[in-house]
Amino acid sequence: MELLDKYGYSLVFIVALLEQLGLPIPVAPVLLLAGAIAAGGKLSFTALAVFAVLAALIGDIVWYFLGKKKGRSVLRVLCHMSLSPDSCVKKTEESFLKYGMNSLLFAKFVPGLNTIAPPMSGLVGKGFLSFFWRDFLGASIYVLAFLLPGYFFEKEVFQITGLFEQLGRTFFWFLAGGLALYVLSKYIKLKLLQRLLYKERITVEDLQERMKTGEDLIIVDIRQNLRFDPDTGFIPGAIRIPPGEIDSHLHRLDKDRWIVMYCT
Repeated sequence: MELLDKYGYSLVFIVALLEQLGLPIPVAPVLLLAGAIAAGGKLSFTALAVFAVLAALIGDIVWYFLGKKKGRSVLRVLCHMSLSPDSCVKKTEESFLKYGMNSLLFAKFVPGLNTIAPPMSGLVGKGFLSFFWRDFLGASIYVLAFLLPGYFFEKEVFQITGLFEQLGRTFFWFLAGGLALYVLSKYIKLKLLQRLLYKERITVEDLQERMKTGEDLIIVDIRQNLRFDPDTGFIPGAIRIPPGEIDSHLHRLDKDRWIVMYCT
């Protein structure tokens, strides 16, 4: 709280920018507390909103142009930073397939999508103005969603903050320990899954050799529609089944034949 009193606008700007650039630094509690301080007249509510939205826009614009210039490589880098890279890609693409650029209006409320939506907007080739007004509106909604409750519930926010300050280091280490256990469990599950999948992998050369010998294989292309374009290639004879629709296509998969699934 002392930091906000002293460096209010700068702190809000820096935290909002770092969060949008992908660092695990949540800006929501900072905005909530800043709104409560603004209610007491020590900070300007309007200035806080402007600095927070501006920081979010700067971070998003950087990712937008990186996505436009670097393409899917940026998305892969961001998703590999996640503890669930496969679901990261899937959720992002599904959101864009369903809502398109309008995903930017609510992306900041969805963990993961918050950072990945801007480069995805550049990746799909949408114009900057189309991206900018949606991103500006989405950032404004997100910032106000936390500043306003802090402003109108000043007393309650300070009571909760005071309670946390009383708990002090005990609360901090309890929270840090819980977070560490959660991250560790997700990491272990991810590694176990990767090890299992690696054992069941087949190289491109092995698949090509089997196809040349006429082996009776079922080849399934499980790429999302957004990723399915001529530049990514297509194996002749492959069955197109998006991941979310596999259950409805089980009748096409013969359990007595080898089934090879691929995704680029």
